[in-house]
Amino acid sequence: MSNGRLYEWTKKIHMYSGLLTFTAFLIWGITGVHGVFLPSPGQYLPPPVSSVRELPFKTPGSLDDQQLAKAISDVIAVPLAGGRYNIHRDSDSNLAFNIFTINGGREVTYLEQAGIVRVAHRANSLLSYLSSMHTAHSRRHRLTAYVIAWGYFNEFSTWAFLFMTGSGLYMWLATRPRLRWAQLSLLASAAFTLALWLSIR
Repeated sequence: MSNGRLYEWTKKIHMYSGLLTFTAFLIWGITGVHGVFLPSPGQYLPPPVSSVRELPFKTPGSLDDQQLAKAISDVIAVPLAGGRYNIHRDSDSNLAFNIFTINGGREVTYLEQAGIVRVAHRANSLLSYLSSMHTAHSRRHRLTAYVIAWGYFNEFSTWAFLFMTGSGLYMWLATRPRLRWAQLSLLASAAFTLALWLSIR
């Protein structure tokens, strides 16, 4: 393949990579700016409980706590569920666990004597929702088809971003490597990235 054809193919793939993954790039940018203003881990407070619902439930036979938590999760059918964690017995011996979703966590308690499952929802703000979307990848939160699809798209976007970075440098060097403002932009961005990395190590 000649250098001219290689350049044209690289330019087309570079452009379509950006168009196909624009949604992910937009979310990354928003959450990146939002992340600068987040409190430190020790000062984080979860969002307040926004709603509580109760459903009737009877234990289907002899199950251990892990199996029971899964059976309850299947019944309550939380949209975009991404995993169960912190499965334990509370002070009243009720089974309790949390369910992760990008729209806010669910705190689930099974009141076995009453035959009731209580689900408390702590809804995320829009920015926290987008931040949760930013962290999803193909090997995380694989319990619903929508979450799996977004995870693969997010991972595809990551690789597309790396390709766009490399191809952008190639197209610059292949056409106008002596362009002064491009050289200054590269040096400035490299210096800024280094300074940011040193400041948050």
